[in-house]
Amino acid sequence: MSFPFDLRSKKLDEVDIDLFSLEFAEIVRLFLPSRKVHFAGPHPGGDLHAAWKAGVEMVRNAQKPVVDGGEVEHLYLPLWDGEKLFCVAILDNPPDTYQDSSSSMLLEKSRLISAEMARVKQFALDPVTGLPGGPMLHNRLQALLQKKRAHENGNTPFSLLLLEMHPRARDGEQALAIIARSAAFLDSLIGHLFTPCHLGSGIFGLLWEGVGEVQTMKMADLLLRWLKREGFARSRIGIRSCLSEEQAVAGEIFLAQAWGALGVARKRGPFALCSHQALSNRSAHPLCPPPARVFAELRKLWQDSDRFALLLVHGDHGDDNGSVSWPDTSGAPLVRIDEHEAFVYLDGAEQQAAEAWGRDYQARAAGGNASFSLGIALYPAHGFKKMEMVGNCRKALLHTGFYGPGSMTVFDGVSLNISGDIYYNEGDLARAAKEYRLGLQLDPANINLLNSVAVTLAQMNLYRKAIPLFQQALALEPANFMALYNLGFAYLATEEEGNAMANFEKALAEQDDNFDLLLQLGKLYCKAGRFADAVNVLRKGEQVGPGGVRDISHGAVHRFLGEAYKGLGENGKAMSCLQKAARHNPRDAAALSMLGELFLLERQGDDIALTLCRQAVELDDDDWRHWSRLAAVLTALREYDDALRALRKGLALDGRNSRLFTQLGALYEKRGNAGLAEKMYRKILRLDPLCREATERLAALQKI
Repeated sequence: MSFPFDLRSKKLDEVDIDLFSLEFAEIVRLFLPSRKVHFAGPHPGGDLHAAWKAGVEMVRNAQKPVVDGGEVEHLYLPLWDGEKLFCVAILDNPPDTYQDSSSSMLLEKSRLISAEMARVKQFALDPVTGLPGGPMLHNRLQALLQKKRAHENGNTPFSLLLLEMHPRARDGEQALAIIARSAAFLDSLIGHLFTPCHLGSGIFGLLWEGVGEVQTMKMADLLLRWLKREGFARSRIGIRSCLSEEQAVAGEIFLAQAWGALGVARKRGPFALCSHQALSNRSAHPLCPPPARVFAELRKLWQDSDRFALLLVHGDHGDDNGSVSWPDTSGAPLVRIDEHEAFVYLDGAEQQAAEAWGRDYQARAAGGNASFSLGIALYPAHGFKKMEMVGNCRKALLHTGFYGPGSMTVFDGVSLNISGDIYYNEGDLARAAKEYRLGLQLDPANINLLNSVAVTLAQMNLYRKAIPLFQQALALEPANFMALYNLGFAYLATEEEGNAMANFEKALAEQDDNFDLLLQLGKLYCKAGRFADAVNVLRKGEQVGPGGVRDISHGAVHRFLGEAYKGLGENGKAMSCLQKAARHNPRDAAALSMLGELFLLERQGDDIALTLCRQAVELDDDDWRHWSRLAAVLTALREYDDALRALRKGLALDGRNSRLFTQLGALYEKRGNAGLAEKMYRKILRLDPLCREATERLAALQKI
């Protein structure tokens, strides 16, 4: 493999204006003090402040500094990549700051500034991934926290995500290749939302401005799903959100809190996430238990009882002071939690009596213009312990919240589905699975619960436990889209591709606009040689597009479309699709490998074909197909020794692959070694007696 560290000098590019805006502005101020620094690209177009347009155009045309006086003096300074204009810096200053400065002095300063910018870029980029490193992430974080302290931007929230994609590798070389490939995938996937920074060892930092905790958690979950489906072995995310209302903390503390959340995510499973907010504010958690004194008071009430109902009563509205007017409980013991909530204990009561008491209580409250919601738990029920009634009441009350103020719900399987969703959404998959399983004990035929627990187990890589649950859901409702869709993915993960395809096809009959479904089905059709079917579903997937995810997804579509068109012999269309895939993700080894083979077949450049195929095996040397295509190109170029080495690499990955043995036999024929070629063809026929190509080649050899 080639040297994995890119240490070449980096040229300044227009995209660097946004990427390094903070660092570049600081460099300008070091050489030319100014109140504010802005940047404009070297070419006309784009959004530009009206007051700057004339000055910027003068610099673009004359490529000399321009000073524009007025209440705010503007210095327009050209900046360079070699002799080429890289961008224009606009410096805001008090009047007459640079009015009398010579053009030659300013031009000399611009050269020094440009050289320093190039140096900063050189050392800011990680040589393995090409992404910015930790110092840039730290600078961005400090700037956001400073804005927070200064109350700029209306206290806009932001989130820091630490994503761990630590590779499983046999050695350092493979680890670096996996990290580089991961970085390219990540940048293509979410680079439009935030610039990933590589902190080292496959850990990436992402700063996302303008979003709160809920949206960040949803994006993190979506990101983990994509990584899993792309074949990454494990990925975890730790999140620290800075909310609008909170005070800014020191940057080091902020980073440490995100790192702590990542540490908890590691313990939760191979694809898990955790938020610092969820860890640090447990008292505000919807399922937080009440104080110990509440348990003590309730224990005294139920200790000698074999049957009772426990009601959690919640005041929906308070008065101007926040207090709640509580109706009399008609002698039923009441245990206060706080000003807004209390437990009511009904000894010996069953469900009918508990609901009757609740309706009466709500009616009396309504007479006093008050509203109360109630969550009810009954003992004994389904093996739950007395102490668990407290939590069951809380889960019933959360269930009640779906019906609005003044509602009442008895704890059931749906209550546990809701509590499971709470744990799932915060990344605690083990606790979510426990809640869903308890729900199934109460309601074994609940399809939502069956799907929920199965999806959670699948997220934990427990596919063998998830598959029977999806099957149970489908036995109850054969056309359930989510069960069919998720079962297909579970079969795909266990390499049961026939079953996966069958379930995806059934799901497609129910809903034909799901991007993930169309992409995976197209991928399976390609693998099965059903190329026309692959084109049909992938073209539809290209039109549908995924929600919330950009080019990488379409890159995958174009890669498989290229493979399908190649299989149909439509090489022109195949090359066009594969080139699109490579633009979306320049490290897409499969797209590069197929594109190289097609360059050879279409006689569009043997050197390009060889370069692309070599690049593919450098990016991913664990796929026999990349070695097979490289061997094909090398064989066509009569580089037989290198072709032989490539085929042996492929056979080391898949020692029973008839395609590789066929290539090896053909290579031996070209080298004039008919005996070894015949040996290869006979070996193929032992592995695959119906292999037509081996049969024909063997027959041809025997005629000689």
